[in-house]
Amino acid sequence: MPTVSSCASRPINRKATRQRRQVPSLEKVLEFKAHEGEIEDLALGPDGKLVTVGRDLKASVWQKNQLVTQLHWQENGPTFSSTPYRYQACRFGQVPDQPAGLRLFTVQIPHKRLRQPPPCYLTAWDGSNFLPLRTKSCGHEVISCLNVSESGTFLGLGTVTGSVAIYIAFSLQCLYYVREAHGIVVTDVAFLPEKGRGPELLGSHETALFSVAVDSRCQLHLLPSRRSVPVWLLLLLCVGLIVVTILLLQSAFPGFL
Repeated sequence: MPTVSSCASRPINRKATRQRRQVPSLEKVLEFKAHEGEIEDLALGPDGKLVTVGRDLKASVWQKNQLVTQLHWQENGPTFSSTPYRYQACRFGQVPDQPAGLRLFTVQIPHKRLRQPPPCYLTAWDGSNFLPLRTKSCGHEVISCLNVSESGTFLGLGTVTGSVAIYIAFSLQCLYYVREAHGIVVTDVAFLPEKGRGPELLGSHETALFSVAVDSRCQLHLLPSRRSVPVWLLLLLCVGLIVVTILLLQSAFPGFL
């Protein structure tokens, strides 16, 4: 059984050997076998748990070298008897307004390329018991990479056809999409930091996402701030609607009041 690699400042080991190294010495402190075949992605949680996803269709949660649990998406989400899915990417994210909250996000893609490809899926998991919270389709373009904003508010996706999208983490709703922003596979996406000079650089935009691809280009994607209606205005509109309704009823039925 091949193994997984979890090393600071190193890319994923395609031989699937899981290694853990200390920072800043980069001394290896742990290595064990984890998956059959290549590792597609891994994510290290704040409590030391590590999630690994591989081409063997499995997603595993580890505590050191002990298997805690495996994710069971196909059993809980949409099922396609003739189309096996595998996990392509995984990332941990905070829960906005919940300092102790934690979510895990994964992307599921068809295991085999088909002439008419079925949709890919984006899933949010509870970060404590690793049960699925919600799943939504994220289109028919095969997802190549995933990232989460610093506050856990937004998800960034890249595809093998060069498209880039931004989703809101809570509802998994797509807020931004550029088809074929790159000419070829998007290899990584990263959000602008939300602390330090991040807000100053954002200006009037809500978030910013960088994307890099095999075409050797780095692009910046800006999400304009969403307009919101003040609560007092909503209350005023509701009161006005009630008054208008009463006046109309009184006009139609003089003895109503």
